[in-house]
Order: sequence, then structure tokens, then C-alpha cells
Amino acid sequence: MKRFVIGLFFVLEGCLCPFAQHLSLLFTRGEVEEIRAEKGTVPAFDQSVSEVLSAADAAINVPISVPVPVDGGGGAVHEQHKSNYYAMFHCGIAYQLTGEKKYAQYVADMLEAYAKLYPTLGFHPVRLSPVPGRLFWQTLNESVWLVHTAIAYDCIYSTLSTQQRTIIEKNLFTPMADFIMEGMDGNCANNKTFNKMHNHATWATAAVGMTGLVTNREEYVKKALYGSDGTGKRGGFIRQMDYLFSPDGYFTEGAYYQRYAIWPFVIFAQCIEHKMPELQIFNYRDGILLKALTTLIQLSYEGEFFHINDALQKGLSAQELVYAVDILYNHYPEDKSLLSVAKAYQHAYLPTIGGFRVARDIALGKAIPVVYRSGVFRDGRNGNEGGIAVIRSTDPKLNSALTLKASSHGLSHGHFDKLTMAYYDNGNEILADYGASRFLNIEAKNKGHYTNENRTFAKQTIAHNTLTVDETTHFNGDIQVSSRYHSDIVYSNLEGKNFQVIVAKETHAYPGVEMRRTLAYIPTPFLQFPLILDVVQATSNGEHQYDYPFWYNGQFVSVNFPYNKAKNESKTLGTKNGYQHLWVEAWGHNENQNTSRFTFFNRNRFYTLSTATTPQTELMILRLGANDPDFNLRNETAFLIREKGRKKHTFATSIETHGDYDVRMETSCNLTSSCEEVKVVTDTPAYTVIRATYKERHSVTLCLSNPDDGTENKHSVTIEGMVYTWNGRCGVFIK
Repeated sequence: MKRFVIGLFFVLEGCLCPFAQHLSLLFTRGEVEEIRAEKGTVPAFDQSVSEVLSAADAAINVPISVPVPVDGGGGAVHEQHKSNYYAMFHCGIAYQLTGEKKYAQYVADMLEAYAKLYPTLGFHPVRLSPVPGRLFWQTLNESVWLVHTAIAYDCIYSTLSTQQRTIIEKNLFTPMADFIMEGMDGNCANNKTFNKMHNHATWATAAVGMTGLVTNREEYVKKALYGSDGTGKRGGFIRQMDYLFSPDGYFTEGAYYQRYAIWPFVIFAQCIEHKMPELQIFNYRDGILLKALTTLIQLSYEGEFFHINDALQKGLSAQELVYAVDILYNHYPEDKSLLSVAKAYQHAYLPTIGGFRVARDIALGKAIPVVYRSGVFRDGRNGNEGGIAVIRSTDPKLNSALTLKASSHGLSHGHFDKLTMAYYDNGNEILADYGASRFLNIEAKNKGHYTNENRTFAKQTIAHNTLTVDETTHFNGDIQVSSRYHSDIVYSNLEGKNFQVIVAKETHAYPGVEMRRTLAYIPTPFLQFPLILDVVQATSNGEHQYDYPFWYNGQFVSVNFPYNKAKNESKTLGTKNGYQHLWVEAWGHNENQNTSRFTFFNRNRFYTLSTATTPQTELMILRLGANDPDFNLRNETAFLIREKGRKKHTFATSIETHGDYDVRMETSCNLTSSCEEVKVVTDTPAYTVIRATYKERHSVTLCLSNPDDGTENKHSVTIEGMVYTWNGRCGVFIK
């Protein structure tokens, strides 16, 4: 790190000439010449260029509109300013690829219009953000606007007169960059955001840094790279590369925001590479940006990102991933798996040399498949703040994934859901994570911002497949407390031929309560699909109520216990911490059996949750939607297992995938679960043993060593005359 800083200061102080060169941000003049020379050789890339030119032609045929800001995300004026930066971006590129001055003139006219408007603006009239913008309701959008516009300015720079450049830079770029860094009128929140370790700050540093590069402002580049004080100790792009990614490339806010953050990371890195190649930015921290992309790809299922924290439905087709794949492949052409991502999901290319080379190499048949693997993706800059575990099926005929979140909070977009799990199978999310309650850029829905229900439900623990104690959210819903702690992944065996297992613990979510979770993915010769054994252990010196929900996607089929169904009226599960949003649709006890079963189906498969219970265990079927006056919440359902008055309790569940339902032929088979019993055979401070019994006297026994020390030691327990011996924390025995 120290040598990197010294090298940068040498470049900044001793050689400003590269800053003055144009074209040199998103691509260079030599790269443009290569793209022009290769026209017609790669039809797929030509199509992407044609789409950019069509967008540019559409823009120049409409009068320029630079309205005074009035609305939030998704509003007409908001969308006009968003459309304007895309129009300038497209026209700038169109000018470089065609040489036609009409495109450059359009960008110049638009920039001059903004140079007249911007100095007249105060804070945006919509106050939903502590960091309000001027053009947009939040400064984040201002940064995105400036990133795209800086590229357009670089593309047409040589066509402008000195007077035009002076007006545009003095009245638009300089005050906008200063505002992003420092705010105005006594509001210094921007300065705090600019120096934060957060995706908003990445956009801000990219915007200011690219402005500095294109306007030859050395001090902007230095502040962008090393924070507002230029030391690198408080903030800046380099510090973000150090702090926001773990050594594995995991971004602390989760996959959805890793997708968003990687956009400014790779754009600004590309500009730095062109302007200051001596810095070798793509090699920084052992190629952390490539690791960030490959980890992001691994955190997806069927092309969509796992729903961790404030997540919406986004995936590998997102425009951010087009930027990342094309730019990073250009620097790491040996990674041919990136080509398969572009081929399978993107079908569009950046009109840059990277986009050309991706399209060319796909056409040459060089793409190799991504190998989606089981793994632990560590959280924290040093990789010591827990992480996200993913277990995937090893049989190529199967398509399933199991996730366990045992990470840090995830900054402002984090949820209070330690040790939560989700299950994906057959192309669908089966046991689901809610993600975020937000209608992005739908102005009628809270002006496109997060809804109130994102706070009152989506972030709350009960919204997730994990343990809630005493109807209270983890860390009492206090982000300041939650951010001080992280869960720990204490054991993993993801290479085993006979089973895969992950064990994690959480000791701070509730004072005096320790939670542990074990997920074991086990192929068996007697079940149709691999079995999941899910063990959640809660230990405390005091008595508590333990609530354990399974949020499922699918249609209820059956249970093996009597229940009461709400008919004429419903009651809510509780009054706060997300419970107020849950209707209790059915409730009951299983007084005759020690295993309670719940079966549902999704598309053409059936899923049965078989869990060890007692006659005192309360069983409920819940539906989301209570106390939701604006219909912001989705109509989702959960099966809840409740244990009252317990100091220590172990929830043991068999998650069985089975059957086939053919709606075309109107046939079904293997509709009922094979599971006959799930039993906690032994549960001591030293060992916990779970046995799941299936038809025809088959069984799976999961043996767990509970102490944290000696995870690789040899263990042995005797159960009902049978000796079980294994190495490591977990042993699996199939009969």
C-alpha cells in the first residue's frame, strides 16, 4: 500500500501531461481506431454499436430539455435528467465511432444548458435523503450523472472552444464535484458520505476523480483516490478497495449492492488505467476487482443474485455486469468463463475495446462454462468477519443451492438476520429471503424510495428463515450495535463426496443466548433428491420463547397434525418487530407424534419439512400482509415452529425434495414424504446427535461435536448400542 501511494504522488506531482490527453477515459484514440477498423467482423458487437447509434439518433431528434428538479425517483423530471446523461453518453460515443459532428454538438448544447441551470439550484425539493442532491433527490444520482457526463465530455473535448470548456467546467463540473465532496449551505453530510466505506462513496469518488481527469484538476484526482484530506486514512477510492471487499472479493453489503458498486469501481479503474497506467490499478490487492466479479457471479442462481440484505430481483444480465465483464475481460483475457456469462445472460456489449473483444472471442468459440461451486465467501477486509456459505449440488443433473448468512451487518443495507438460510432448487427459490421492500423508481410508491415496511418488516428477523427470540429482532433492531459484531463460520466441509456441511454460530444477537446452525446437504441412495438436515441450537441460562419460521414459495399441500383455520377473521402474530405484519391463518399442536410434517409444492416438485416437536410445540401457518395500508408487502407465507419456556432447545428439521407433478399430462408421483421421524437423540454440551428415519428402515444420523476447540479431532459416541466415530465437527451416517 505504501509504495502504491508514493508512486501515485509521483505521477500526480511530476507528470500532469497525461491528464490533458483526450480521448482517454473509457477508451483511447487507439482503441477507437481498432474498433472502427474491425467494423463488420463481429456481427454481435456491430449490433451493440448500432443500438448506441440508434439511441444517439433518437436523442438528437428531440429538443433538449433541462427542467428544474421537482420530483423523486421515477418522476418525470427525475427520469428526464437520467435520460439526459444517457443521451450525452451515447452521443459522445457515437461521435467517436462515426466522427459525425452532430453528436458532439448535441453534447455541447446539453452541457451548456446544464451550465446555466446548475448554479441556480439549491437543495432538491424532495427531502427523503440525509444527503439531498441538487439535480436529483439524493446525491448518489448526482454522482452517477457526473460519471456518465464526464465520459461524454472526454469524447467531445476536442470539438469545444476554450471558452465553451471554461463555461462548462466553471459552472457545471467544478460546482457539481465540489458539491458531491462538500455539500453546501451548511449541510456537510456529503463530505461524510464522500469519505465513507459505502457504495454511495464509490460513486462519489469515481465522479470526482473522473471529473478531475477530464478537466485536468489534480486536486480532484488526489481527493478521489485518497479522501477529502488526501491522506488515504479517512476515505477515497483506494481505501474503498481495501475495506469494502474481503480477500475473497465479497462486498460487505451483499450481492445486490455488490452488483451496483462494481459499476463505478470498474469504470473509474478503467479511467485510471488509461490516464495513469503506472499504477497498475487492476493488479491492486492481488486483482481484487476481478475477485469481486467472480465472487459476484458465484453469488447467483440461474442468473439471479441471492437475496441477501436489501436485495431486489437483479442478476447477471444487469447493465452493471455488462460493464464489469467487458472491462475486466479486457484486462484478464485468460478468464474465458467471463465469456460464458456474457453469452448466456447479457447479449449486449459495451461499445469499447473490451466489449469488442468479449463479442469477438465468444464468436470464436472461446467461452468456457462457469463452474458454480460450493464455498465460503469471507466477509470483512481481512476475511475474519464471518461470511456467506453456499452449498451446491455436485450432481450435474441436479440444480440446487443452499445459502447460510453468517456475516457482518452489511452497512446501512444490512438486515437483522444472523444465521439465516435460503434454499434454491429446480430453477426456483424454495425457502426464500424476502430481500427489500422497495419499488425502484416507481414514483407513486414512496417516490421510488424504500417503503416504511422495509424497516418494519423486511429488515426484521422474523422476515427471515432464522431464529427469533422473545419476539425481538436481533440486536433489538439497532444498527449501531449490530455493526459492532459478526457471526462466525466455525466449520465447513464442502469437499466431501458423501455430504457437504456448514456450521456457524452467533453469540451477540441476544444477550445471554448462543445460537448455532448446521446445514448438511446429503445425497442418499434411497431418496429421490439430496436431503437437507437443518439443525438450529439455542442455549441460554434463562427461559425464552423461540420462534423458527420457514418462508416458503409454493402451494400448501398437507400437514400431519390437526389445526384450526382462521375463517371469518384473522389475528396478527404480534404487535411489533415485524410480527404486526403477519396474519395467523392456522394454528395447532401435534399431540400424537413427535415429528410434525409440512408439505408444499412449487411448480413440478414437492417439498416436505419434517421437524422434531412435542405436544407443547406450537405450529402456525402465517401469511404476510397485515398492517400494510398501501399494499407494499408481497403476499407470502410461512410455516412457524414455536417453543415456549425453553432455556435450551434444538430445532432439527429434515428438508426433503420429492415427487413430480406433470400439469400437461395431469399426473403426479411420489407425493408424500418418505420421512417417518426426526429425533434429537442426544443433546449435551459435548455432542448433539440427530437421527432422521425414512421408509423401509432407512436413516440418516448427523453427529455434531459442540465445543469450538478440536474441530479436526476424532470423536466417538455410543447411541443405543451403536458406536459412531468421525473426524471433525460433523459426522454423517447413512443406513
